[in-house]
Amino acid sequence: MASEEVIKFPEDFLIGTGSSAYQIEGGWDQDNKSASIWDHYFHTKKIVVSNPSAVNLGPQKKHTSFHRGTDIHEKDPARGFSLLNGDVACDSYNKLEEDVNNLIELGVNTYRFSISWPRVLPNGDDRVVNEAGVNYYKSLIEKLLENNITPLVTMYHWDLPNILQDLGGWSNPNIVEFFKNYADFLFKTFGSQVKLWSTINEPRFIAMAYGNENIAPSIGEIFNGIADYMAIRNILLAHAAVYKLYKTKYFAEQQGEISICLDTMAYFPLNPDSAEDQECVSKSFDLSLGIFTQPLRNGTFPQSLLDAIVKTDKIEKITLKRIYEFSEEEKKDIIGSYDFIAFNYYDAYLVRPMTEDEYNKEKYLLNKDASTVMSPNTGNIYTFKGFTQVVDWLVENLNNPKLFVTENGVQELPGKDESEKKINYHRGILTELSKALDKGVDIRGYLVWSFMDSLEWSSGYFKKLFGIYGVDFNDPGRPRSKKPSFKFFQTLFSTKALPPVESN
Repeated sequence: MASEEVIKFPEDFLIGTGSSAYQIEGGWDQDNKSASIWDHYFHTKKIVVSNPSAVNLGPQKKHTSFHRGTDIHEKDPARGFSLLNGDVACDSYNKLEEDVNNLIELGVNTYRFSISWPRVLPNGDDRVVNEAGVNYYKSLIEKLLENNITPLVTMYHWDLPNILQDLGGWSNPNIVEFFKNYADFLFKTFGSQVKLWSTINEPRFIAMAYGNENIAPSIGEIFNGIADYMAIRNILLAHAAVYKLYKTKYFAEQQGEISICLDTMAYFPLNPDSAEDQECVSKSFDLSLGIFTQPLRNGTFPQSLLDAIVKTDKIEKITLKRIYEFSEEEKKDIIGSYDFIAFNYYDAYLVRPMTEDEYNKEKYLLNKDASTVMSPNTGNIYTFKGFTQVVDWLVENLNNPKLFVTENGVQELPGKDESEKKINYHRGILTELSKALDKGVDIRGYLVWSFMDSLEWSSGYFKKLFGIYGVDFNDPGRPRSKKPSFKFFQTLFSTKALPPVESN
């Protein structure tokens, strides 16, 4: 049904799109960049993925080259598989001018990107500075500002220098000083031009990698429910240390703002009439989001999490202490260590408690602590309602903070025009966002994920396509192209308005 309604966003609303360094840059060892944990992960795992866009699959040839990644298609574009890594990705490290021009044509006023820690500080700290990497980001920031595009810079989007993982990475408390040193370098180098910073992207997934084999650094399941809690604690301390550093050393001159970037999901009871399912909603929020927001509010972890760990330890006969609360001194730094809250949102889930049999069969401590079964919802109604649920939850649990939607998107399947699905998804989310603004919620920006199709981590290049621009990963030149939904986003960004639904 057609609608004549136009939703207009505030004049100062920041709207645009985003990316992350490892997912788009490529140039994995170019100009003295060192390896990240994702380089090491892919080069060690040697994950082979199918390529559904290959025209003629034919017999799959054996491939043994170590660092050729998806650029194997340069020699055999019809090949039906590729060795997965980020060696080339979208080759954005060598396509800076083209990418900025695409952002200009798209009409964004804000672009979120991350800085690759091993590209600027290859040894993990500022004793060695890679000037080529620094100049890449300086050029990007300058070109954005020249075209009135506000940079929102993520300091850490999962690509830890692998040399620091040799020391234990985020499970080692010393990572706090390394991250602080890295941030100090970023503020000193880019802070005169960058006014919006996000310290750490989606810390929940970073922590999960310390008890999981499918996310770099792939520590392994033996430390599930142990090293991940160590990482969560260190991530929060590192974020707080950087916030304090900026406020004491740089804020007076630079006048920027700092956030942490949280992944969010909405939760609804599988059975709305079940008190147990309702309790799972609250518990799911505590264990996925509250574990980060409650320390920011009062320096403690959610009681439901602490109780769950005690329960699991008793049942599993675990005597090792798995989570450590913060000291009074640490609390002083953590509480209130944000100027705004950046959050990423994609979808909603239906939840219920694990049965006793499911609990007994579950091998992961982290899942036992959660004791919840999550099922994907089957339609956009929950997804749209879920966005409002997450906004309301953040408002209530962080005392009505400034909010910034730094990722929101829906994946498309390869070789299929799903622009209608994509447009309807963003229209629904933006309609909910507009309602929140009308209620007085301070949401200052909205960024579509993502700028272009890119490496979706362990899922590869061909399964989950989020981009406004498409990228041909079978072509060594990595050409970009406008997807059918391009005009919708261009109009949205350039007018800061959600255009009416067109009648057929």
